[in-house]
Amino acid sequence: MTEKTSNSMRGEVCPSCGAPVQSAWKFCKQCGHANEGTVVRPQRVVAQPTYVIAPTVADQAPPPETECGSCGLRNDRGAQTCEACGALVGSHAGKPRLKKAAVAVAAMLIVLILATGVAAAGWYALGVKVTIQTDPGDSKIVIDGQEAGRTNEYGSLTTSRIRVGDHSLTVIREGYDEWKQSFNVVFTDLSKNLNVKLNVTKFKLTVVSSPAGSEVLVDNDSMGNTNEASGTLETTPLAPGEHTVVVRRDGYRDWKQNVTLKADQKLEATLSSAPLYNADTSSADSEIRNVLEGWAQATRNRDLDSHMRYYADILDYYYARTQVASDKIREDRSRAFQKFNYLSIQLSNINIQLDSTGQRASVVLDKSFDFRGDNNAFYNGSVQNQLMLTKLGGGWLITGEKELKVYYVNK
Repeated sequence: MTEKTSNSMRGEVCPSCGAPVQSAWKFCKQCGHANEGTVVRPQRVVAQPTYVIAPTVADQAPPPETECGSCGLRNDRGAQTCEACGALVGSHAGKPRLKKAAVAVAAMLIVLILATGVAAAGWYALGVKVTIQTDPGDSKIVIDGQEAGRTNEYGSLTTSRIRVGDHSLTVIREGYDEWKQSFNVVFTDLSKNLNVKLNVTKFKLTVVSSPAGSEVLVDNDSMGNTNEASGTLETTPLAPGEHTVVVRRDGYRDWKQNVTLKADQKLEATLSSAPLYNADTSSADSEIRNVLEGWAQATRNRDLDSHMRYYADILDYYYARTQVASDKIREDRSRAFQKFNYLSIQLSNINIQLDSTGQRASVVLDKSFDFRGDNNAFYNGSVQNQLMLTKLGGGWLITGEKELKVYYVNK
């Protein structure tokens, strides 16, 4: 036996199993018992030849080795498991980790898909809350045929949860057109907002006049003439509530009636004939001018009772308002008479136009006024006025008053 072989055989015995080990080994190759020292690849023990064969170049180059990730032992590169601890080595050691990572990712994806499905199913079952804003407020809300409540005074209502899908909305309020619309709730909706503006319900007024071809006025606005053949006129839609209807035609006395519209309505107006007014208008013209002067003089005298005797109980129009009671005019005049102790009023450019019945007159005139009071209070100016006078009870009374033009005003 050579010196080399003899050195390779040196070593100790494993304290666990008694097998021979070298001092450089970290583990016993027989039982795997741990040993101290640096781990090295054990040299293969050669049988006891009586001669030594010279090593070839291949024998002199150590085979490639792979270090075990668990115990550190260097194994042949082609080995799948560690000779000492049995753990996978080399490329085989990475495959389980990749497999485990792939399994973990797949598990996470499955959990995510299941969670998404559960969330979607829950969202579908629970739905979302829908906020409905109406103008005006206090409107009844009906969803899918079921009443959901009423909006508050500010026009807002938030419903309970509504499931995903198509739904119908109906909004109802007295005096307004019924509102209907469809809306859709989808998975991506966290909430839903709907805005509704209701339109005031309007009604049609049908007037049948005798004679046909008569003019129809509603709240002092002309709606046109009734049909010459049928005597019928259908007005434009009107807002609900009180309206004053006047039907007139030359040669007939005016027909007048107040109506309350709550639905479409039909009126039949039969006008009474009136004698045509004499072409000589001097008498009526003189009467009207006297009325106008008396009306102005009562203002100069600050005589409120006398001033109000020139007004009818109800005026067809008074500046921007229609169907105004004379009490309202008295309130206006009373404030002026109390504030100013000097009232001067002058009428000029008086133009009087009588209708064919001689019972109504339209007067356009210029009015200049100068009012003065205590503490240097004053109010003066010049305007163009229109007065409507109607002969009632044998005398001319003012049934309409408004300004057509303001020349100047100081106050």
